Amino acid sequence: MLSLLEVVSDIAELFLSWRLYVGFAVTAGLCWLLISLVPNETAQWVICVPPGLIGIFLSFRWQIRADSL
Repeated sequence: MLSLLEVVSDIAELFLSWRLYVGFAVTAGLCWLLISLVPNETAQWVICVPPGLIGIFLSFRWQIRADSL
């Protein structure tokens, strides 16, 4: 069983990788672009949330796959 220190170390290692931040930056850029193109605030949320969540998920997945190699 993993100790608490090992779990904290793994989480810290995940957040110290450049891949995660590149994925977040691309996701933020895409969401900003979508928000700037859509004039209605409700439509902005409806259009921006799914790509944002997918981008965050794929960023974490990219990082985890890179760590497992």
